[in-house]
Amino acid sequence: MKIKGEIKNKLDKKVGPVGKTVIPIIGAVIVVAAAVAYICLKLADDMRYRDKWKDYDECGWH
Repeated sequence: MKIKGEIKNKLDKKVGPVGKTVIPIIGAVIVVAAAVAYICLKLADDMRYRDKWKDYDECGWH
C-alpha cells in the first residue's frame, strides 16, 4: 500500500490537479474527432461508389 501512495504523490507532483482534469477531456475529444472523421470518410466512399455505378442502374444491372 505504501508503494501506491508514493506513486500517487509523484503523479500529483508531475501532472497536478489541472492535468488530471484536462488529460481525460483531451482524450475524449480525440476519440470523438476520430469517430466523426471515420463516419465522414465512410459516407464519402459510399457517395463515390454510388456515383460510379449510377449509370448502370438504368440499364438493368442492379
